[in-house]
Amino acid sequence: MGGFGGSLGGLGLVGGLFSTLLTIGLLVGLVFLGVWLWRRVGTSQGAGTGTFPQETRQTPVREILQTRYARGELTRKEYQTMLQDLA
Repeated sequence: MGGFGGSLGGLGLVGGLFSTLLTIGLLVGLVFLGVWLWRRVGTSQGAGTGTFPQETRQTPVREILQTRYARGELTRKEYQTMLQDLA
């Protein structure tokens, strides 16, 4: 008759509870991993991909200064002064 354990395996009720918690933890971890991957892929492929809001890329200040200088909005002296201020 006897034997080891009951209907929930060798550890009884504690083993069943541990198994349930482990399963729930793994499922939650997979969901978080999926969301993280979705956001990474969505932001790297440009606007309109994915369902999450697109993060805006901050343009470096040097790029802005170069653009303004190329447009003629800044003189050479102003451009060099602003670059020195940033350094």
